[in-house]
Amino acid sequence: MTPPGGTRGNGVEGSRAAALLTALGDEPISTSELYDRVGYPTLIRLGLVPYHEFRAELAKLSAEGLAESETARDGATMWRLATPTREPAGDGPT
Repeated sequence: MTPPGGTRGNGVEGSRAAALLTALGDEPISTSELYDRVGYPTLIRLGLVPYHEFRAELAKLSAEGLAESETARDGATMWRLATPTREPAGDGPT
């Protein structure tokens, strides 16, 4: 898993991930809203104008544990940055 801000690959792949991770936040946002937030010029540059390409890139981020999705009541897919996993409570360092 690559941390947000790290590079996932070379060239366009890393740029795609960086652009989407930058646009995501802690609050859920619909796929359509996220598409608008990234912006058409960036989508063109990254080859993400086709909606299926855009969604596939989000699915990759989700599979890598960098983004999370959920389905809203209206059926829209909502996306946000993944919540960091926390260590189980314990006695602390020894």
